[in-house]
Amino acid sequence: MVFAISSSGYFYRISGLRVQSDFELPGALPADAAAVDVLVRLRDVPEHLEAPTTAGRGWEMDDSRFLLSLSGVGRFLATDGRLIEMQPEHELRDAVPFLLGTAFGALLLQRGNLVLHASSVSRDGSAVALCGHSGIGKSTLAAALCQAGCDFVSDDVSVIEPGPDSVALWPDGRCLKLFEESVARLGLAAHRGQEVGSGTTKHYVELRSRESTGPLPLRAIYVLRNLEGQGASQIVRLSPVDSAQTLLNESHRPLLSLAMAKRNPQVAITAAVIAKAPVFRFTRARDLDRLNEIAEELLEHWRSL
Repeated sequence: MVFAISSSGYFYRISGLRVQSDFELPGALPADAAAVDVLVRLRDVPEHLEAPTTAGRGWEMDDSRFLLSLSGVGRFLATDGRLIEMQPEHELRDAVPFLLGTAFGALLLQRGNLVLHASSVSRDGSAVALCGHSGIGKSTLAAALCQAGCDFVSDDVSVIEPGPDSVALWPDGRCLKLFEESVARLGLAAHRGQEVGSGTTKHYVELRSRESTGPLPLRAIYVLRNLEGQGASQIVRLSPVDSAQTLLNESHRPLLSLAMAKRNPQVAITAAVIAKAPVFRFTRARDLDRLNEIAEELLEHWRSL
């Protein structure tokens, strides 16, 4: 369903979807007003669903809705892949990162997408995704690759769609989020925006991105791991079985992805993705002083594909 244009609100394009919000979404890149796919509303949100079918820590869901409750932050309700309602507990700006993260990720899953916890960049018309757990350095490596000439595509949430000939990755429509140390090391102070949340040391950083809002062919997926001790970086291609398990582990909120797998073709999508986009484990030193060197190692491998 596509909603008619309204003259009020703020307009964005996030993960290939046209979004209209009641309020400004810091970190999301504005778009022209157009018929929209998703509405974001500031409303009262129930504390619980009437008859949840599945529940986890801080969330519950039924056949059409996903409810996220975060103490000190607020409540979020995603419905049918088309609507997100948010009730902040305190500051609106402190709730927005969770709206654009977990709540929007759940909405994308409701729409049947494969959603990876990944940052991504592009060059020469194709993209690579950088997966890994929170704090592994996905965003920092993406920023270093952009400093080396790549274009920024997505941060944290990467939507993947298999096609007949290739795998498509949708531009995120959001800024990178970087810790102050990474901003300083990469010389990005001039690109630094406001804090992601009150009292944090992470800032929104807007880097050069593709002008087109359409999808990009996904050339490969790199799963980041930290090198134990001293040694050289290693890039190892994973087998199809290991690739499938890894993509499940690296999905956006794995437990939620598993819970929603009954409603959408996650297994079939994953099989189609790994048939067209190789998955590699990239083990490298977590060393800001070697960041440019590590970015060049990845670029060299990318060029060889």
